Amino acid sequence: MKNVVIVGRPNVGKSTLFNRLAGRRRALTHDLPGMTRDRLTLEATLSDGRRYRVTDTGGLEFGDEPMSEFASEIREQAEAAISTADLVFFVVDGPDGVLSEDREISIALRQGAKNVILVVNKIDKRAGEAAVNEFHELGIERLMAISAEHGTNLEQVIEAIEAIVPPADQASEEEATANAVRIAIIGRPNVGKSSLLNRMMGKERVVVSEISGTTRDAIDERMEREGRSYLIIDTAGIRRKGKTTDEAEKLAVISARKAIERAEVVILVIDGLEGITAQDAHVAGYAEEAGRAAMIVVNKWDAVERTETLTKEFESQVRRKLKFLDYAPLEFISAKYGRRVEKLFPRVDHIAENYRARFRTARLNEILAKAVVAHHPPAAKGGKQRRFYYATQLKAAPPTFGLFSNVSDELHFSYRRYLENQFREALGLDGTPIHFVIRGRKGMKDSARARHEKDDVRKPTGKPQRVKDAERKAKAGPSRGKKDAPRKGKGEARQGKGKPRK
Repeated sequence: MKNVVIVGRPNVGKSTLFNRLAGRRRALTHDLPGMTRDRLTLEATLSDGRRYRVTDTGGLEFGDEPMSEFASEIREQAEAAISTADLVFFVVDGPDGVLSEDREISIALRQGAKNVILVVNKIDKRAGEAAVNEFHELGIERLMAISAEHGTNLEQVIEAIEAIVPPADQASEEEATANAVRIAIIGRPNVGKSSLLNRMMGKERVVVSEISGTTRDAIDERMEREGRSYLIIDTAGIRRKGKTTDEAEKLAVISARKAIERAEVVILVIDGLEGITAQDAHVAGYAEEAGRAAMIVVNKWDAVERTETLTKEFESQVRRKLKFLDYAPLEFISAKYGRRVEKLFPRVDHIAENYRARFRTARLNEILAKAVVAHHPPAAKGGKQRRFYYATQLKAAPPTFGLFSNVSDELHFSYRRYLENQFREALGLDGTPIHFVIRGRKGMKDSARARHEKDDVRKPTGKPQRVKDAERKAKAGPSRGKKDAPRKGKGEARQGKGKPRK
């Protein structure tokens, strides 16, 4: 698959052009310079179905006093992308004219890139060729003037891409993409998410720093390992809403939450030095709310002063504070030194299989019957006894089971948890949530045993209620109220209140 890379100095519109090519707002865009720090790569599709990879890079800065504290790391990431590029779009800012940084970037591209097109951005049709003539001094032969924000002359960019992308077997590529296990690495800031991605990839794929909030975009990276395909997404650190004040950080958190929605398996990274915090529980809640499979990874375990019981104590603390993720397995690793990181892949494979699993209806009914015999469901509203007719699987990812009952009221949370545990243990569904949907079937006929039980419940004991009501009224005597008084005839109505006639 051909690689298209977008480079340029900060705030010239690289991410806006990237979003145009990707067909969606995938990269974070803002007037603040330096929004993009890592390489952001997506697969895009041309109108005829041909596919290619497009990569957005951070703003390149040269000199002794760059604006970004990550300038050298960003430059390394951009150089790595350029080295594998089949086509490079060098984006400059038309209204700003040629700057010294543009000249330095053009020199670097002429030395290290094989196919470069100069894209003069932020140019409207009225400006014409006069606004771009000065950019010829950069020494790049091919030049085009566009407005990425408004889509002006974007067809020129598309035509340049179409020229390098050969016909491909689209079906096989889509099948490989669909079968890839989608993993999102989440957690609060500075717990080692990017270090874990780099270790899993076996290379320095993203910028890693001790500075909190280094990652902003959600970074997608594909890899193959032992015949399995993975799409690993590194996300920005998530804080509570009240603690997120910076506009760029707010956008990064939104991007992280969207990454969770795209994933199948979520790896929640916890700092082993600081222990489990309320913020960890807040982040974990997003995964549980999205219904994603999960694994909890305690990082920096190499730096913890361990005792014989520390691991068990830490695990019990995690289970106590993250009760809603009791299905997620727990691993202790060191992303910095790579300890136990290789063990994550078999775990992820197993969890993904459980998340996608489907089961026969007969097997589900067998589990449900045993669970009900061991512990009958509580009565529904109004005291009506609940009965289950049968269970079936409605969908996978996550496993969702329909329980058909004589009443459609929701199960009590304690009995729902009981059924979850019974189904999870019987089917071996660790790592994935289990959902139940209650379906009421009023018209369904009861079995012979159920009808017999129903008759036993409805057998009257003692006198019928209507007989008891009549006897109570008889003992109380006639009522003197207007409603109970006998109606007077026409003759009686004309009589006065005096003595009756003789």
